[in-house]
Amino acid sequence: MNIINLDSWSSYGKASDESLKAISAGEMIIYPTDTLYGIGANATDANAVSTVNEAKRRENKPISVLVSDFSMMKKYCLLDNVSFAILQHLFPGPVTGIFRKKYDFPSGITKTDTIAIRIPCHQFAVSLVRKLGFPITSTSANFSGAKSPSSLDEIPDELKEIAKVVVDGGRCHHGIESTIVDFTLKVPEIIREGAGSESIEEILKDTSLV
Repeated sequence: MNIINLDSWSSYGKASDESLKAISAGEMIIYPTDTLYGIGANATDANAVSTVNEAKRRENKPISVLVSDFSMMKKYCLLDNVSFAILQHLFPGPVTGIFRKKYDFPSGITKTDTIAIRIPCHQFAVSLVRKLGFPITSTSANFSGAKSPSSLDEIPDELKEIAKVVVDGGRCHHGIESTIVDFTLKVPEIIREGAGSESIEEILKDTSLV
């Protein structure tokens, strides 16, 4: 397995370059975020998404996607003024938002008219997606139903062997799943509590933001 540790600028550059090549070629990687380790592949490529689902042994579950910034985000989902104002205080961070999609993602990502999107507070992950120019999958690096990994040693070796590149960024900052907020509702609402859920709830309740 090709494990690259983010412990120096030279290894950081190598991890970025090799991850870029792998994802561009339709391969999957394992990478760190602010919440957990994820499996990354081209979220707009049906074959790449199928590879991720097969590796995770999962079916019929939507996959969230990771984007680099609001500019990229607006290409793939509908974002009203109220949601955008709130998101200024949530992204980047340990939040996944559900939005109406405006891009026809592969069915392995979503089978409905919604899409789950993240902008993590993690330099490597965000920089990688910015260089790629398209969203990548943001699903935990585990087998479906198993514990989500916050460090590399918690990831099954079988998954590491399947991944073209494994990026070791140490233990993830939060170490738990992101909080999910549904922005398709008239009033945005937390539908899964996770990292930072209490402070996120306070932001959602702060009407002065909108």
